[in-house]
Amino acid sequence: MKKEKFTIDAFAGKLQNIFTTKCMAVLLTVVYAVSLIPLLWIGFYNYPSADDYSIGSDAHRAFVETGNLFAVLWAGIERAVEDWITWMGYFTSNFLMAVPPSSFGERWYVLTPFLMLGILTFGTVYLLKGIFVKVFKADAYVSHCVSMLMLFVTVQCMVGRVEAFYWYSGAANYMFVHGMCMFFYGMLISGIYAEGKKKIALLAGASILGFLVGGGNQMTALNAAVVVLVAAGFLTVLKKWKAYKALAFPMGFLLLGFVLNVAAPGNWVRAEISNGMNPVKAVLVSFYYGLEYCISEWSGWPVLLLVIALIPLFWQMSAKTEFKFPYPVVVVLFGYCLVSAMMTPPLFAVGNTEAARLKAVTFAVYILVLTLCTGYVVGWARKKIERQGILAGQDSVAAEGRFAANGLLCLLTCLLVFALASAVTVIPDNHYFTWSSAVTDLANGSAKAYGEARKARLAIYESGEADVEVEKLPAEPKLIYFSDIKPDPKDWENKGLCRYYGMNSVRVKEEK
Repeated sequence: MKKEKFTIDAFAGKLQNIFTTKCMAVLLTVVYAVSLIPLLWIGFYNYPSADDYSIGSDAHRAFVETGNLFAVLWAGIERAVEDWITWMGYFTSNFLMAVPPSSFGERWYVLTPFLMLGILTFGTVYLLKGIFVKVFKADAYVSHCVSMLMLFVTVQCMVGRVEAFYWYSGAANYMFVHGMCMFFYGMLISGIYAEGKKKIALLAGASILGFLVGGGNQMTALNAAVVVLVAAGFLTVLKKWKAYKALAFPMGFLLLGFVLNVAAPGNWVRAEISNGMNPVKAVLVSFYYGLEYCISEWSGWPVLLLVIALIPLFWQMSAKTEFKFPYPVVVVLFGYCLVSAMMTPPLFAVGNTEAARLKAVTFAVYILVLTLCTGYVVGWARKKIERQGILAGQDSVAAEGRFAANGLLCLLTCLLVFALASAVTVIPDNHYFTWSSAVTDLANGSAKAYGEARKARLAIYESGEADVEVEKLPAEPKLIYFSDIKPDPKDWENKGLCRYYGMNSVRVKEEK
């Protein structure tokens, strides 16, 4: 029997039969899910700190005294109203921070990474499915591949990952509200294409969610307000409001929440003791940081490989849509403005963007915007090539459920290079990825030592003693440690802990 001659085309054909769009979507989902296991596992050693105690004390005391869920929620509402009047306008974030999972007992704090990773993951998948599948009629499996690749880079290359996923007060204020915003956009899109009662339910839900997003952290709220106003402007210019008039309700509720957010009396109280920039300077400096962070700090080889891997996926998705993707330069510039706008509120409020939680939510928006801009530019390029007839006479549309041969080879090459580069990178830098940081803290015992020490402290806090002294923590795992009380009992963190547990004083023993 004659041996079959090896050719690239024959090899690509076999790969097409193996790596169908469904198979690739399942494979990437499994890889992403497995990468989350160490992140969730280490969460079982996670404990509250800092603002979790000082802001969450009212809700915790309400639960201890009544055991009633509604009493806890009411305490959170009261705290949010008080902060809206006396400190900060983001009433949604104030409520979320005031009711941490530890309100019901410190061990419930392990839910923090589950909540943050969960809403980020499902919110992103829901939004991208709405954009790619509902709007552009793309293959659902190819769309899911894009979501998984984008999420993997977002989570595993996250900057400020402690405050993004493990410190509840910071994560609830920023990452959780960002996830809510993803659901808001997704519900708007789904509401456009739904009919009857489902349409009403989606738009009603989007109205409620929009109001809450508008009352969230001012970075996400401003970003959402800009998107909504630009969308409203396009509908007005194109005279499309008659077809999309139902969108006015969720858009209006988001803007209402945003107005209540920025007009809160507490904002002016805080401004008196802050060194913020004037509005014009804050806007200009935010454009600088948009370049400094995104181009200089955050666009390493994982982001580069993400963009390259996305190109064949978007090339395939854009084949069937009639949309022409006009003005790609304008779209990319708008994306740059959106990412830059994330940094304007903190520059205006406090004059800097140094807090890790601020960088974390900005990074998440950057990867999302980069992904969407890549898709838009690839779609524009394909439609331009098609109009010039370059693809004439060729099979320019892949068979149903299969990738185009060249696109599949490009995608698999990127995945292979990513795997090899990851193996090389984590050897000298064990904390390069979020998953490798979690594995390192688990393997070297720092997470376990930290968790056991915090558990021992918990027994002391709940012993009923009025004046407490505790041992210094034996370890500070890099992924989950945020802060600790001090030897000085008058420190604000110590006072917050005292209020949380009803103690007179608490301090850490000083080293001799």
